[in-house]
Amino acid sequence: MSIQILSNLNYPIGNIINQELQNAQSARIAIAFLKYSGIKVIEKSLNQCLDNNGSVEIIAGLDFKTTDPQSMHYLIQLQKSKPNLKFYCYGDKDVNKNNIVFHPKIYLFQGKRETTGIVGSTNLTSGGLMTNFEANVIFKESKPLYFSQLEAIYNSVKFTDSVFSPDEEYLAGYSDVYKAFLHNEEKATTDKSIQKVVNQIRKREEFLPGPVPSIKGLIIQIIKEQQIKGIEFVPLQTIYEEVERLVVEKNLVYKMDTFRNSIRGELNTHEDNSNHPSNIHLFVRSNDEKGYYSLTDNGKNYQGR
Repeated sequence: MSIQILSNLNYPIGNIINQELQNAQSARIAIAFLKYSGIKVIEKSLNQCLDNNGSVEIIAGLDFKTTDPQSMHYLIQLQKSKPNLKFYCYGDKDVNKNNIVFHPKIYLFQGKRETTGIVGSTNLTSGGLMTNFEANVIFKESKPLYFSQLEAIYNSVKFTDSVFSPDEEYLAGYSDVYKAFLHNEEKATTDKSIQKVVNQIRKREEFLPGPVPSIKGLIIQIIKEQQIKGIEFVPLQTIYEEVERLVVEKNLVYKMDTFRNSIRGELNTHEDNSNHPSNIHLFVRSNDEKGYYSLTDNGKNYQGR
């Protein structure tokens, strides 16, 4: 094992990330901010890794609308020709189910003989990789210890329903919001036309694929399974128990001490008669028995995560 603490003033971390990418069998990156300038720094090494059948995952945050549309467009397009690349976004704190700002900078590389984990202050931007005053810790290990701990943190991000894979339709709306925030963030937060677009892309997020199913996706799965058995309206207690079972079976990461509140929140939000602004009308309550739920046509045909 070797541990190194490095600032860009000593040696740019971008050089090390490029070296690791070139030799990696798999690479996983979770960063708060993504810029096209950062993509350009690693572009050659990224493509080399993918061309050598290495797998790459990148999770970028959307808080403060700092991740730029050009970088997202590049990775969305690259996925089409390189299926061993997976690009995800982490929804901003207003809609990510736990009201936190997404702010990690984690780089994980697995080679044939050793692993490399990097954690510190570097986002995937040209400044972060090459010229800013950044500090990072680098762990090189033949028997992963610190790497495994970083991997567990990475998985706690990846395996949540806040993570989704953006498409061009989503990006079109995001680009409008990004430009408005870039021009005048304070005005953008109150501009009704911009907020309308924000709500539209948030709804679009609901239908985009991700690494794991969302809570509402799990609820729909359980109701469908019960309806196959001839039970049209499913009691809330059954939904609680069966969704929790699926979470354990699929090894999903959720805050279990408040998980039933989350289930109830999804049912209330997407109940057909709800006035919630994010309602996509998935569930209907029984008129005869309190706490029993079935699916609307939207719920039966739902294709989101």
